[in-house]
Amino acid sequence: MPTEFLEEQHLHPDYPLPDVDDPVMRPFWDGCREGRLMQQRDRVTGEVVWPPKPLYWKSGDRLEWFEASGRGTIYTYVVAYEPFLPAMQHLLPHIMVVVALAEGPRIVGHMVGCTPEEMAFGMPVRVRFKRLTERVTLPVWELAHGRALSSAAPTGYPPSRRSTQS
Repeated sequence: MPTEFLEEQHLHPDYPLPDVDDPVMRPFWDGCREGRLMQQRDRVTGEVVWPPKPLYWKSGDRLEWFEASGRGTIYTYVVAYEPFLPAMQHLLPHIMVVVALAEGPRIVGHMVGCTPEEMAFGMPVRVRFKRLTERVTLPVWELAHGRALSSAAPTGYPPSRRSTQS
């Protein structure tokens, strides 16, 4: 099934964009443009490596890129009510997340289609892709099963670990 991309309608001229030509990260960004979440793993141990390493790491041919499932859970999050850059004003409230991918690593991103009140630690998410420019597509995250059922922190997290509005 083809990937449906989210589109950025009005990108601020000062919006920070990643270096999609960096040789270490290029396969990741190329994958995002194609609607695929690419990760790197060690061929010998099977360990998924994030952030990516140069392919010469650990004596050459040990690293390979593969398409990850695009599924994970919220490891932690924070809600910004003030933009840390003027170019991000339109994102407010901005829900920044660390997603624990099904494959193991944790990746930083932000939520789409979700309110701060719906956020919870451990909730399942899936990747979406948001085109910012012709060359830059970001992985973003949405709830995996419609709306969250509860904003309560899952068992094992003290209340102080849960992000709340001040």
